[in-house]
Amino acid sequence: MSGHSRRGSPLYLERLGLTNYRNYETLNEDFSAQLNILSGPNAQGKTNLLEAIYYLATGKTYRPARDLQLIRWNHQAFSIQGKIRNKQGYVTLEVLYKIGEQNSKEIKVNGLKIYKTSELLGNLTAVLFAPEDLNIIKGSPLERRKILDNDISQVSPGYFLKLQQYNRVLNQRNYLLKKIRERGKGFDELEIWNEQFLELSESIILKRINVLEKLSPLTRLMQRKLTNGQENLEIRYLFSRQKELKLNHDLKKVLLEELEKYRGEEIKKGISLWGPHRDDLLISLNGNDLKVYGSQGQHRTAVLALKLSELEFFKAESGEFPVLLLDDVLSELDQERRGFLLNIIKEKKIQCFITTTEDIALENDRITIQKFLIRQGTLIKCRGGK
Repeated sequence: MSGHSRRGSPLYLERLGLTNYRNYETLNEDFSAQLNILSGPNAQGKTNLLEAIYYLATGKTYRPARDLQLIRWNHQAFSIQGKIRNKQGYVTLEVLYKIGEQNSKEIKVNGLKIYKTSELLGNLTAVLFAPEDLNIIKGSPLERRKILDNDISQVSPGYFLKLQQYNRVLNQRNYLLKKIRERGKGFDELEIWNEQFLELSESIILKRINVLEKLSPLTRLMQRKLTNGQENLEIRYLFSRQKELKLNHDLKKVLLEELEKYRGEEIKKGISLWGPHRDDLLISLNGNDLKVYGSQGQHRTAVLALKLSELEFFKAESGEFPVLLLDDVLSELDQERRGFLLNIIKEKKIQCFITTTEDIALENDRITIQKFLIRQGTLIKCRGGK
């Protein structure tokens, strides 16, 4: 890494540059190491800016879009550049995506081209809290798995590679199951892929459970703080959405049992019926399934507790708090929860980007606030930061 050592100093994105990204033609801006408020009407580019920061951290968008769709209208490429200060010193990150005979994505860390997204991960870590996250509790298992997988990938880039390998093996296994169903051929080849499927499933599930057993107590603590000790929140890992799994289980034995249990039915249906891609998280409040019995207010509090626990998890795993991206969620929280969230940002010295359509009064002598107005893809820094 280049630059001087800053051990003990907070991680933050010092500068962001965009070229032809979404509705931004060009942008090159310095940000506060603490609180950055991005205000303006809807559809001006506030969420696009947060998305670009998240992309720089993870190598992908968190929204349902392909890289091709991130390019500004009538252009052939987009780029994102960032200057980050972390515990190692300064680091520069760059992503360039170009349309051509073969669309290409180039990622550079400190000016050097890298060939795996996993090598980008960990330089800039980020936790996102967007309005759609309020549906985590009642949404699909995929949404709950995604939170866990994204967190683990940022602090353990090797896990990201395992997920990629698993998805390739899963696709091949599904192809063979379908082939056997239709032609009655491919049994021997399936056994070979089953070995890889079992090995990767075990590795992924073990890592998820290990992380969840760290994350769950943090979430429980946050929930109790948010509710004055009235509510007890638990998160448990459900294997194939049915059995609860813990670290003390003989996972290899459980996986082999599933393989035998579903063997005939998988061939009959031509698809994999179990594995990490079908697992879920059971979120319960005072012993009851929150998805079934919780109110909308309880869902919001639980998601806030989860997001705040993610901050503590990143700190424990990497030694640094991540950048916090709050996309128009303050309006979704009542005054008490909003105050609780902002106090944590102040006390922990976490860099935070907040988008809002409202004018937020957050004056405080213990935190540096920089306000920006966003109009049609143009960022306007407010004088004196206010």
